[in-house]
Amino acid sequence: MKTYRYQLDSGSKKYRCPSCQMKRFVRYVDQTNGNYLPSQYGRCDREVSCSYFYSPYDDHTFADQKVVRIPKRKVKPIFIQRELYKKSLANYRQNNFVRYLHTLFDEEKVNGLIKRYHLGTSTKLKGGCIFYQLDLEGNIRRGKIIVYNPITGRRGRIHSVHSLLGIEKRFYPEWRFFGEHLLIDKRKPVAIVEAEKTAIIASAYFPEFIWVATGMKATLKIEYAQCLKDRNVTLFPDLGAFDDWEQKADELSRICTVSVSDMLEVNANANDMAKGLDLVDYVIAQTN
Repeated sequence: MKTYRYQLDSGSKKYRCPSCQMKRFVRYVDQTNGNYLPSQYGRCDREVSCSYFYSPYDDHTFADQKVVRIPKRKVKPIFIQRELYKKSLANYRQNNFVRYLHTLFDEEKVNGLIKRYHLGTSTKLKGGCIFYQLDLEGNIRRGKIIVYNPITGRRGRIHSVHSLLGIEKRFYPEWRFFGEHLLIDKRKPVAIVEAEKTAIIASAYFPEFIWVATGMKATLKIEYAQCLKDRNVTLFPDLGAFDDWEQKADELSRICTVSVSDMLEVNANANDMAKGLDLVDYVIAQTN
């Protein structure tokens, strides 16, 4: 199989960006040996407010090594063990994201959100919330761990359950949308956002939709979206991502009825655009 030798890391580990210095930098990996390229090669995922992107293919040093033949290996994915998952569904007083939810909603509402999205609490990262990717078959595919500020809701460190368990990336299950398990309900239309936090909070304000999250802008792909087949879907991109998600909508239209909300683009000012605000940023600002 021919493929690009140097590819952006598909895991959740982030490094400090050479430009903005935020820990939101995805580095390039040499697919022949699994090693990272030098630290300047990669992309900042603050695509609106930073936009640093330096590909090894922009450098003549790597120009003749673009395509290599890498044997395709079929490996059995390692799902998260159910016992480990169940143990994490507790200790919410130590969960910073749940503490933040309590600043927005009453206890009954927060408990409902915890159960709906199967939120876990990390024992490895103090204050960390585990956002599990549960698929329609009941597999616990992945778990993204994020440490939020419990007062402001601002995102901090990001890790993955697989990484903390020492599991090699080649055994990671294929990506799925956060909240896919909710799509067993066929009655409601589907709303898609980028961040898990946004999906959870938006579901409390707009329960007429089933809210799911891509986890990253780049994972809005048809190969991860078969759960949307024959559904009525609305995309709610972050500010600055409208054009990109509109292109993705054309691809998704092969399997579902899809539209892209321009509500944020229409109402945003220059400061909002620079911050790359999302739907929930606006909703919280209007309700406070």
